[in-house]
Amino acid sequence: MQKIIKSLTIVGVLLLVTGLNTSIGQSTNSLNSLLYSNQANMFSDQGIAMDPVTIVMPGTAYAGGFGSFLDNPASAALYNQSFGQFGLAYTTVDESAQFVNSSQSLSDNQFNLSSAGFVYSFPTQQGSLVVGAGYNQHSVFNRALGFRGRNEQTSITDQFKSPGSTYADIAFNTFAIDYGDEFEDWDESIFRIGFPEWGDYLGIRQQGEIFESGYGGEYSFFAATEFQEDLMVGVSLGVLNGRYKYDRLFQEVDNFNDYNSDFIDTNDDGTGDSDIDNILLQDQIRSNYTGLKLRAGAIYRLNEILNIGASYTMGTRMEVEEIFDANIQTTFDNSVVFEDELNSEFVYNIEMPSRTSIGFSLNDLNGITISTAAEYVNYAGTRVDFNDGNLFEDEIVENEFIENNFRSVWNLRGGVQYQINDGLTLRGGYSYLPSKFENGTDDRSIFSFGTGIAISPGVQFEFAGQYKAWDEVSSVYDYAEYDYSALPDEPPAFNFQSENASRNVDRWQVLATVRFNLY
Repeated sequence: MQKIIKSLTIVGVLLLVTGLNTSIGQSTNSLNSLLYSNQANMFSDQGIAMDPVTIVMPGTAYAGGFGSFLDNPASAALYNQSFGQFGLAYTTVDESAQFVNSSQSLSDNQFNLSSAGFVYSFPTQQGSLVVGAGYNQHSVFNRALGFRGRNEQTSITDQFKSPGSTYADIAFNTFAIDYGDEFEDWDESIFRIGFPEWGDYLGIRQQGEIFESGYGGEYSFFAATEFQEDLMVGVSLGVLNGRYKYDRLFQEVDNFNDYNSDFIDTNDDGTGDSDIDNILLQDQIRSNYTGLKLRAGAIYRLNEILNIGASYTMGTRMEVEEIFDANIQTTFDNSVVFEDELNSEFVYNIEMPSRTSIGFSLNDLNGITISTAAEYVNYAGTRVDFNDGNLFEDEIVENEFIENNFRSVWNLRGGVQYQINDGLTLRGGYSYLPSKFENGTDDRSIFSFGTGIAISPGVQFEFAGQYKAWDEVSSVYDYAEYDYSALPDEPPAFNFQSENASRNVDRWQVLATVRFNLY
């Protein structure tokens, strides 16, 4: 298959049209799932380890669940019991969206392995030596956007006509776009052709669904020891592994029969005989990514109840293998159907930013334990590498876009645990994740709760729920807005704009784990 890059997802599309007699501006929404900048920061991000203890109680200065080492590998030195663990997770997302003056709701869910592994605490005369290995899931990508309404301003065909658009060829072959004038040096939406004035548009009904799903996790080995009295140190090496899926079904329907001329020749006899009834776009992205994660940390026990900790995760590289498919189907008033598709594969690299975490814990104050953490991440430091000299300029523009539109943040987490007795523990926590974007409004609040129940000697059942909520304004599609003032002497200049949806997101995760002592 031809190796191409999705120009709709790259701000570097501006460079693809260098040499055209146009003036180019850009004011698109940076919150767009199709942008490589967004995918790079999504794939390289490390969410909260999905075991029922760590998802509530941060592990930067505390050893609770199997996933604590993702916060700080030194936490493993605090384990005094060898154990194994196996867990599952269920995630559901509900979204309500406002798009072109219409509201719609949609939901989706997925079921995954959340954690599996072991911890082995070596018998020692003093101090501790602990190793462990296994898998932890830490990220989920579930999203669900539904929309339906009449758009009087733009059409998704205004994206197809954009110079350098990936969809241009298949859109042209299916009459979704056509030449803008007799000189055939620029393309126009089929819904803007045949009117007295350039760019006239009667509107169109838009409806569709966009689903995103997938996960990110890590296969890890970790080791920790009490290096000196009350000083724990640890390291971990992980293989990052994840999958991401994007599915869009987008239809435009001439439900009022506004476009009812006969200027399109559907039977190739040289005479126009029909007009468009509806256009259907179906496109998919399938991405698999792998990389390495290296982290080190330390915890110092100030006294019997107070620990302080810090950890550092190195910035490393990952490889992303992407498959992109798109299909456009156009149905005419006379029921004739034109259809075309494209398929592509693309491999690129992402340089992940480093992460620094600090925290403290207050341990067993009359059965109450408190654990907190603050994590610093500079999302503006993420970089993409397209591994192709022909795409070097696009790579520069994409990385400048990341640097200008993302920012550094402090993610804050805290949890409280109350051990009622040896067989029952209750937990509750709160996390605040600021927006990754400059001037972003999608700050995320996370509420979590859980319980641990001893079901037999040496066997513990852990359960947790997590609720995450946020609001955002994100791009449904980007498009070219033409300035027709230079016609007919020159092709139209254009700006890139975004057609946005306001979205309210509620995401629930339910986790269940069985933890069993190994000796």
